[in-house]
Amino acid sequence: MRDRSAGVTKKFQQKIREWVETLVEEVAHGGAGMKAGLEALRAALTGKNPVWAAIKGLVSGLSGKAKIALILLLVLGVLLGPVLLVVLLLALLAMVIVAAVRSAAG
Repeated sequence: MRDRSAGVTKKFQQKIREWVETLVEEVAHGGAGMKAGLEALRAALTGKNPVWAAIKGLVSGLSGKAKIALILLLVLGVLLGPVLLVVLLLALLAMVIVAAVRSAAG
């Protein structure tokens, strides 16, 4: 009985080791999403902001080309943001003028 329980325990320990090795391998070769999730979890456990940690983990897990594309997208957003704001304000002004003309006519 003792030998049998020792064999079962040994098999159980070996299975646990295999699972941990698989998890470590997935984390090491995982994508940006896996890295972001782990960084957010680590930050939450240490009492830091998990959202900021997830963003930093996501960016650090991206490839070089993806980082360049992200930077270009952010620069484009910063440059076109004011233009979009002006267009929206002009559209709002046009709607106010149309509403004023309709109410004066009615």
